[in-house]
Amino acid sequence: MRAEKYFTADEQEKIRQAVAAAEQRTSGEIVPMIIGASSSYTEVELAGLIVGLVTGAAAALFFGYSWGVTDWELAWPLLGAGLGFILCRIPSIKRRLISNARIDKAVHLRSLAAFITHGLHYTRAHTGILILASLFEHRVEVLADRGINEKVTPGTWDEVVQILTSGLKSGNGCDAFCAAIGRCGDTLATHFPRQPDDRDELEDKLLTEE
Repeated sequence: MRAEKYFTADEQEKIRQAVAAAEQRTSGEIVPMIIGASSSYTEVELAGLIVGLVTGAAAALFFGYSWGVTDWELAWPLLGAGLGFILCRIPSIKRRLISNARIDKAVHLRSLAAFITHGLHYTRAHTGILILASLFEHRVEVLADRGINEKVTPGTWDEVVQILTSGLKSGNGCDAFCAAIGRCGDTLATHFPRQPDDRDELEDKLLTEE
């Protein structure tokens, strides 16, 4: 499912309200985001094409005729390559062909790019926090700016990741996003309570990208 269609308009509004409510208690800025995939992983389709081509060529040799090469035998490698390419584009198959290390790196790099692109590193006290869910990889990553990381203990965001991951897997992504946002708000309120001159530096809404 495309990221922009994953939540209904009402669910997106509910998530926006969760951000606004959490930020009433803190000077921090919380940005929820959902994306279709963190990378295109084109190497998987290429590998499928090559394996299919080789398999097709082997089949042509195995079933070949001794009197020479026929058009049908020439078609075997092309059919194999096409089938391999198509199979490797099926998300459930493609995901299983990608290593966890490759997925983790792709999601992390996409999170860093989103953090910068959407200006989370520009907040006044460096208290921006990104909660990113990547649908294809079934991964969630939480990135906090240095102002937050200087004060929280390692592993602080593991609970947030678990809350959102479990909710998305169970088909209850909207409530899970709201719960994850609320948990981030609790942590931020402890270390960065809302100040009298506080202003909303980033828009309160769910970001979506493919």
